[in-house]
Amino acid sequence: MGREETGREETGRKRDIRHFRDLEVYRRAFDAAMRIYHITKDFPAEERFSLVDQIRRSSRSVCSNLAEAWRKRRYIAVFKNKVTDSMPALLNSLSHHVLHLCATK
Repeated sequence: MGREETGREETGRKRDIRHFRDLEVYRRAFDAAMRIYHITKDFPAEERFSLVDQIRRSSRSVCSNLAEAWRKRRYIAVFKNKVTDSMPALLNSLSHHVLHLCATK
């Protein structure tokens, strides 16, 4: 990996990826973290310092691990480890989000 990394724009054309914020997976994780933040504003006050805090931290952790993986991309083993580290945090965020959706129906 190096400066040759490319991604695809909506039109199908290739573009250079120069920063972790250019990665589609990072943009999606960031959007999900922002949605989680807004959704958890409506959680009950008694959950604010336990469940809400955990959900928000895990959603931010996904973005942090992806950004760190990007910085460590020259070291393949470290890169894989960081990407792998973001998966449990993502699943944790999603499972809490699903619980909230189930509880509101």
